[in-house]
Amino acid sequence: MTLAASAGLLLARGDRTAQIAAATVIGTCNRLSEIRTPYGRDGADQMTAVITQYRALTALIPDQRVSDDLFLRAVNFQAGLSYAVSGVAKAFGSSWVQGDALLEVLQTEAYGRGPAAALLRTYPRLCRALTVGTVVWEASFPLIYLLPRKQATQVLRAVKAFHVGVATAMELPRFVWGFFGSHGAVGYVLETRGAPRTFEKTVVGIAGGVTLTSALIARDKRRIAEQRRTGPKGAARLELGDGQVEYRVDRPADEAAAGPVIVLECGLGQSLESWEWVAQSLARHHTVIRYHRPGYGLTTSRAAGGDILAAVLDEAGAEGEVVVVTHSIGSLSAASYVRDERFAGRVGRLVVVDGTDPVLLEEDRTDRRRLGKFLQAQLYTLVAAVTGIYEWAPNAVERQAGYTPDTQYSHVQFVFSPRNIVNSVREYREMRTDDAVSRLGAVESVLVVASDEYAEQQAVLAEKLGAKYQVVRGSGHRSIIGYRDHAEQVEGAIRRFLDAS
Repeated sequence: MTLAASAGLLLARGDRTAQIAAATVIGTCNRLSEIRTPYGRDGADQMTAVITQYRALTALIPDQRVSDDLFLRAVNFQAGLSYAVSGVAKAFGSSWVQGDALLEVLQTEAYGRGPAAALLRTYPRLCRALTVGTVVWEASFPLIYLLPRKQATQVLRAVKAFHVGVATAMELPRFVWGFFGSHGAVGYVLETRGAPRTFEKTVVGIAGGVTLTSALIARDKRRIAEQRRTGPKGAARLELGDGQVEYRVDRPADEAAAGPVIVLECGLGQSLESWEWVAQSLARHHTVIRYHRPGYGLTTSRAAGGDILAAVLDEAGAEGEVVVVTHSIGSLSAASYVRDERFAGRVGRLVVVDGTDPVLLEEDRTDRRRLGKFLQAQLYTLVAAVTGIYEWAPNAVERQAGYTPDTQYSHVQFVFSPRNIVNSVREYREMRTDDAVSRLGAVESVLVVASDEYAEQQAVLAEKLGAKYQVVRGSGHRSIIGYRDHAEQVEGAIRRFLDAS
């Protein structure tokens, strides 16, 4: 049916009704194909669907001139958006920015078997230049509308050459026809730049208005979350050196019968609330202390970890044995103070929940690809935070956390706070790893609780620390303390560890 309609579309030049009918058939078949093959379509299929479906929809407008004008402007806008979004998306991909993506693609079975691909593989520098160049030209494609007509035409020809190159190297001829079909609409808009552009102004105005509204809503929600922190039900604060430290203490009903004090160290960029399920359970029999490290939440002090913990313990009146429980990079924060002479004889037990292996962190920080991937992930999170996208689209934080509504609200707003995101990058870059394994392993009794996601990696860490080892099946790095059933298993492992010790 698609082939027949395509032939009819070509043969019906000048017959608007027949072309619209053929476009409707092609668009319908495209949608049905998406249902049949739900694993996704490529960019050429998507652009073909856009063109044919826009043509069918705009045909509902009785005025032929208005209908055709709206159709061409809509396809033009989609073409410009497709190129720009593709470029921006690639800018968030480490292999694209590092210049390795094209070479990696050409080494695959699906796209690297052609003679052109084999030729390009022999010129890795050229591949890197083409990779970075693709990111630049796609992201800057909208600038074509600012160029004089002659230069804009030359740019469109260069884009056509790009698609021909893709088709030749990766053996994807669909990309030629799929995107060439939109260039006529781009040319139409370039030719009519002097005419009123109500459609473009409307679309840009709506998009800008929605983005601004989203950003303002997100900012207000973050302000509300911060006000809650400073309210009577929020965390406590103490003055220390050049600033304040935000902390929280949960105590058992019978403090006289309480066991050792438990200190909970948060993961990278995570809030006090991330420990909520674990803290609630442990606080039945222990004094539980949580605090924010420098730069997070309301903690403005830049004091060292040992100084902060000593001040919090003193302020809370917590005496006797201290058990440190860490999540993620919090294990390296604990490594900075567990052998501190101020805690000598106090920290005899340590629980590492999905801890950061210092060797792997150091490898990640010194490898340009891995570091680039981390920084780009943080940049993506920062963009989502500033624009408020996280409020309207599913995000990893909410998918791997299921606290009570108020706690979930505070935790999500904390993680998507631009200041906390920037601070997490600083902490990632500056966190000390030297002798961390020996310092953590020197604690008398250590338990490693691993998520299913990083079970093998944590088994290696447990062996390095000479620690006992347990896996929470079905859990992820965040959900191990974010989902109640996973957190209960963590709390149970901690309780059994303390009883056995």
